[in-house]
Amino acid sequence: MLEPPASVNDSLLRSCLLHGLAMASVVVIAFYYSNLYAIDQTLSMQELTHRFIAGLGVSCIVIGIISYPVPNFGKSIYVSEMLIMSTALAIWRFGFMQVLKQAAIRAKVLVVGIRGIGKIVAEELYLKRKLGMEVIGFVGGEAGSITLSYGNPKKVEIPVFAPTSLTGLVAANRVDRILLAGATDCPETHYRELVNVRAMGVPIEDCHSFYERLSSKIAIIDLPPEWIALSRGFNRDRFIMAVKRSIDVIVSFVGLILAAPIGLITALAIRIESAGPIFYRQERVGQNEHHFTLYKFRSMAENAESNLGPIWAAENDPRVTKVGAMIRKLRIDEIPQMLNVLKGEMSFVGPRPERPFFVERLKQNIPYYDLRHTVKPGITGWAQISYPYGDSERDAIEKLQYDLYYIKHMSPIFDLQIIFESLKVILFGSGAR
Repeated sequence: MLEPPASVNDSLLRSCLLHGLAMASVVVIAFYYSNLYAIDQTLSMQELTHRFIAGLGVSCIVIGIISYPVPNFGKSIYVSEMLIMSTALAIWRFGFMQVLKQAAIRAKVLVVGIRGIGKIVAEELYLKRKLGMEVIGFVGGEAGSITLSYGNPKKVEIPVFAPTSLTGLVAANRVDRILLAGATDCPETHYRELVNVRAMGVPIEDCHSFYERLSSKIAIIDLPPEWIALSRGFNRDRFIMAVKRSIDVIVSFVGLILAAPIGLITALAIRIESAGPIFYRQERVGQNEHHFTLYKFRSMAENAESNLGPIWAAENDPRVTKVGAMIRKLRIDEIPQMLNVLKGEMSFVGPRPERPFFVERLKQNIPYYDLRHTVKPGITGWAQISYPYGDSERDAIEKLQYDLYYIKHMSPIFDLQIIFESLKVILFGSGAR
């Protein structure tokens, strides 16, 4: 019996490898956009099933499309591949989630100090109680209790201890972790005892650092300047900044080319719907508080602020046109800002640039707000993908905390992560007004 030539075998092997690589790439991308790579111990089985089915469904459709031109690829082969892939992925995904739940941390947490940051940590841990970390109490100058609100009328009372021996309190309650929430709320003797407690193997950490890891943002409440001054991070290495600028130029240049057809259609729709310019120019505050002109597709009626003056955009804003509402939802109105990036006034990723009117007001009312201007503003950013659209000073505080986290951990890899996450936000149309 004649054997096929070696060249035929090599060609078949290369075809199989390329096909397998394409399938793996499709699954990885589909699962990424279905949020299946977020290791979340609080995820319910119902939500996991929903995400898995969505990711798997998209994978099967795309794999079927890209496999159709492959020689000798029939329906039976496709069905067999999908069954094997679906079964293997289901066993792995659901099995891995069970392992996570079995390995979940079970820890009793004691907060030394009764400042606001400690209360915020306690609230966050309560909301994420499936993580298995429970605040059993606070250590303060006087015994009592602290009532924390988790949404009206739901409230939780946590005891405040005033022990004669901190070491004894830790041993009696089998405390697994201690968090520090201010050195002025407890006697100095307690802080001397912390040395012995640490020697016993109990981890000790300040609340701000713990909260940063827990929520991926930096809480500004009770945040001392020395925490920022002594923190690891906030690097401005020349090489890192050069790579970041290269990413900005490449992504913006390619983005403008790819978005050109959409831009032309948008410009035509704006011109047909309402009188006025196609582009909207507005003064914004950039790096080192230098002012620059930001470009956007016009989404509001002309002279929308002539009577009211500068105000935040609100949900169902009456100033927004019909075309404007659509392009805002799809973030198409942001496309011209890539020109600002190419000019060097903005970065693709960074804190959103704000208007001078709001900046002056927010600087007076929010501590550390001026730190946003130590880096270039961005079209998208960590705050934009982590928090919904803000239209108040309270929202500005929340976004600042995410912006500070980004400024501390800024890197090209982080930028690429945010860009991919931003694409996910655009596809699902969340957060825009």
